[in-house]
Amino acid sequence: MKTNVNAKRVWGKQVAMLGVAGAMALGAASDGFADTLELDGKIRDFKRGDWNGGHLDFETAHLQNRGGYGHVTGLVTMTLDADGKPEYNPSRPNKDTVYNSSTFSQWFRDTTGVNLSMPLTLTLDNGSDTEGGVYTIHDSEFFPVDGLLYGNQNLSQNYHFTFELNTTFTYEPGQKFTFIGDDDVWVYVNGTRVIDLGGVHSAITGNVLLFDGKAFVVNNHFTTGGMVQQVSSAMASQLATKWSQLGLSGNCPISQNDKYVDLDLLGDKVDLRAEFNDTTATVYATSNLSRVTLKFSDGTTQRFDNLNTGTHGTFTGSGAFSGKSIIGVWVRTVADTSAYAQWISAEYGSTIECTLDFFFAERHTTQSNFRIDTSMRLQETNVATVSPMYD
Repeated sequence: MKTNVNAKRVWGKQVAMLGVAGAMALGAASDGFADTLELDGKIRDFKRGDWNGGHLDFETAHLQNRGGYGHVTGLVTMTLDADGKPEYNPSRPNKDTVYNSSTFSQWFRDTTGVNLSMPLTLTLDNGSDTEGGVYTIHDSEFFPVDGLLYGNQNLSQNYHFTFELNTTFTYEPGQKFTFIGDDDVWVYVNGTRVIDLGGVHSAITGNVLLFDGKAFVVNNHFTTGGMVQQVSSAMASQLATKWSQLGLSGNCPISQNDKYVDLDLLGDKVDLRAEFNDTTATVYATSNLSRVTLKFSDGTTQRFDNLNTGTHGTFTGSGAFSGKSIIGVWVRTVADTSAYAQWISAEYGSTIECTLDFFFAERHTTQSNFRIDTSMRLQETNVATVSPMYD
């Protein structure tokens, strides 16, 4: 069954726009004035593998010698391949439910005769009429291509598809990305895997915390060694101090023996954050501040040198700059070795740009839970090309 879709599908608390059927409400009603993020991705549909001519990795976990059910880590390597896709792990686990590297390579690539694709837009909202905070999408029945593409294949819903989302964000200390659901999910920051929920399984949780330029991951989802390191007692103490210096809420959640991947997001910089309130800016750093320059909405600037405020301070325009709205700050600390001050924008955050790549697969006739919670400032991006019939 093939259905022509003339417009992208929107999934979340909003409306799905279908060219063949008009508008169809999906999920709960939208929060009145919630701030939203709309993220364009690509969904690929497959034929069930327990039928002749079907894909061997979909609807096959229950077959003899096909792996069975359960969470399996290490199905993919720690980094994306040259095409920016998850790479099949040659040292894969015994019970991995993946037939071979060739079948896996088709999951997130348009392959004639194997899959059909179409755009899918996820709508996340923060439950607030202002920007910021945690953005969420939650659906306990995530079946966005029911009756579309290859259709339901004699089942009540379309259970055999993958979803790929590629976006960017600016790093800020304390950002978190959480996924709860099933089946396979892999999340990469700057091309490195930070969430690993492989296998055909019921809903489980994976999350990553970005702090100190590193990605702190779920301990029992990663094995220490190679890119994955373990927090020492001394490091845990240092991180707790930095968490406090940056004015982040609560106690530092990172403990001794937790696991992390050093993404080196900071390079020669130190962790900074800023809070803006129209005419004031409060700056936090993990080193003593030495210079702060305010930029105002009219394009003018005011510089404060030789500071003795310690690791944080609140700044406002003075003299001729009094009462002006602040749109960003340049910050230098005593520990900075870079020739340039760090810029933090009231609207966009830091200038440390990162990529986030999200890969999801629904592969078996069970539930399809799908929940994302994130405090990252994910940016809207255009979806890649889709199957010719949906261009």
